[in-house]
Amino acid sequence: MAKPFRILIIEDDAEHAELIRMGFRRHDEFFLDFAASGEDGLEAIATTTYDLISVDLVLPGIGGLDVLVKIRKLDPDIPVVMVSGHGTTEMAVVAFENRATKYVVKSLESFKSLPYVFENLIQEARFKANERTMRSQIQRSERIHRNIVENALAGIYILQDGAFRLANPKLGEIFGCTAESLLGLPFWQLVKPDDMQCVTRLQRDLPSATPVYESRVQRKDGTYRWIEIRSLPIEYEGKRAILGNLLDITSRKELEIEIMQMNRQLSAIDGITETGLLSSTDLDQKLSDALTHLIAGMGGAEIGGIFLRDDGGLVLRALQGSVEDLISLIKGMETGYLLSSPRVHPSNADCARIWMSAPIVSSKETMGAVVVACADASSSGSLDFLEKASRRLGLLLDAQDFKGNILASEIAQPTINAGPVRD
Repeated sequence: MAKPFRILIIEDDAEHAELIRMGFRRHDEFFLDFAASGEDGLEAIATTTYDLISVDLVLPGIGGLDVLVKIRKLDPDIPVVMVSGHGTTEMAVVAFENRATKYVVKSLESFKSLPYVFENLIQEARFKANERTMRSQIQRSERIHRNIVENALAGIYILQDGAFRLANPKLGEIFGCTAESLLGLPFWQLVKPDDMQCVTRLQRDLPSATPVYESRVQRKDGTYRWIEIRSLPIEYEGKRAILGNLLDITSRKELEIEIMQMNRQLSAIDGITETGLLSSTDLDQKLSDALTHLIAGMGGAEIGGIFLRDDGGLVLRALQGSVEDLISLIKGMETGYLLSSPRVHPSNADCARIWMSAPIVSSKETMGAVVVACADASSSGSLDFLEKASRRLGLLLDAQDFKGNILASEIAQPTINAGPVRD
């Protein structure tokens, strides 16, 4: 059943009021209240909610236009119909200037048509009220959405045709710039070619409809951050797009990498230790196996060599990688420089490798050195590991009784004349 219409008729002429009442007899959906003066009408308005108010232009006491003005102060949207026995254009203009919804000239025909006029005006007012409510709800929703997006702890973005169409402030913060500067920028411009191998889908989320990826990205200042990306396809402004959620996981990822590096290094140390405990008497094989473990523990190591002291200088006893590059590093270098302490060696301008060395001490005497080159390594962490590994190499020589047998060894190995040993 349709919602009924409640109408207030402010009319001082009893005959006209009766004609209006007769016009609504066949319209049960209308409930009519009558007031014979403007004052009575305003009192009724103060206590009852109406869908429409009809006001006679000429009333005793307070006039119809004054009643209209007061109604508009109370409710600017309710339909108000001005009814007059004088159909002059001037009066209609004055009524509309005071925000009357409609102007009706009294006649028998007009009284008969009032139910249809009133219903149309009420339905139109209800439609506009619903429209205002919906618009208000949309605006409220947009404010909430904007507030959530702008204050989110994660980076939120929309990609369309590969470029950012929407970016929140947190996304700009992660990339070290403003959100506005990202708009129109291709996403893959932020992931450098060297980092493409870092874009991986997490195995734990393979069954998920919203895949999760990890990647390393470069910020505007040249620094790198690790990010976690979740995305799904959407429609944005009538076109296909990608809605993404991005988290800065740099701290977590660095801890994960550190743990992986520590596990790798521990495994390498264990491997070197086990090699030293083998019953085999082949020292060179043990050194080669130990060097293999050491290279695996470094992460990113490309070249490695173990040198032991002999009367003629340093003898290369184990090798991984290019012997030419290894010898080019230490050629002409004083032996004492390699044997003195763990160190990172200055790189040549045309060399991207990081060279490190550590002395090998057996029975409290320096018996050689291990040299390693890495393509990319943390000099402090890698050097610490190299020092630990060199100590295990020293224990390997102790177990092999290397010091007592070195002079009797006739093994043919290349001797590197790296200069005299410093006292």
